[in-house]
Amino acid sequence: MVSKTQIFLGKIALRLLPSLYLRSQLKKSNTTSSQNFFLTFDCDTDRDAEAAINIQSRLNKVGMRAGYAIPGELLRNHWDEYQQLLSMGGYFINHGYRKHAEVDLSSGRVYSTFTYRDVDDAVWQQDILDGHHTILQLTGKSPSIFRTPHFGEFNSPAQLQKLYIFLAKLEYKASSSTTPIFGFLNGPIYKEKNGITELPLSGSLRKPTQLIDSWGFIAAPDALGREQLVAELGDYLSKFASGKKPMTNIYFDPADIAQDEELLDLLTNFAPYSHPGYDKYLDAKMS
Repeated sequence: MVSKTQIFLGKIALRLLPSLYLRSQLKKSNTTSSQNFFLTFDCDTDRDAEAAINIQSRLNKVGMRAGYAIPGELLRNHWDEYQQLLSMGGYFINHGYRKHAEVDLSSGRVYSTFTYRDVDDAVWQQDILDGHHTILQLTGKSPSIFRTPHFGEFNSPAQLQKLYIFLAKLEYKASSSTTPIFGFLNGPIYKEKNGITELPLSGSLRKPTQLIDSWGFIAAPDALGREQLVAELGDYLSKFASGKKPMTNIYFDPADIAQDEELLDLLTNFAPYSHPGYDKYLDAKMS
């Protein structure tokens, strides 16, 4: 587990020399495989259910498979829609149980209603358990991959250590809950000492501490801008096309991009490099 000091110094290094990020991801990536692009979606509000189905339908046309992190409460409330994802090839990631975001009807903005950062350990642990049991009940299969709500809000070394210990007790295989600085310091995929594999989310190649997601570039009040997101994805795509294959782990909120034809076309261009999913990666490692 990295320390707070290592995280602080790592962020300074990336601000001074952003190229260090790509160099580290290439060095620790699987250079023998072209399938180094992972795509997932966080379905945090009611409006994401239909959007997720539309996106996976689009991905299916080019043979891409995505993972879906869905709070158990939303999964249950929209099961008619979400169960279709399984038949379409998608897979579920435990994202806790409680709905942790709402949409402001007047502005259309998404705001947080629940975060692990602000509650006692027993509360977030119960939320993970409730999410786990919901997926098991609805699908008949226990989930083995977890993602915390709200990236960056539960990322201190102490919080992550407690998270991994708890996930290990539940016999989870993996987590994808950390920000790009962890990928820089530890590698794009790494295993904690208790056996949990962590898959950090990827950062901008121009500003590596910036997570590439639809919240930061499209939906947040201080969003960096959709055109900048297009440019960031283009940066990664050009690296893959040139033969460089950094392990890349990107997620979006479905409703943010479901109607954006340019962004969807850009994502489907990653099809030749797209990995079939965290679950398939873990199965291959254990076989």
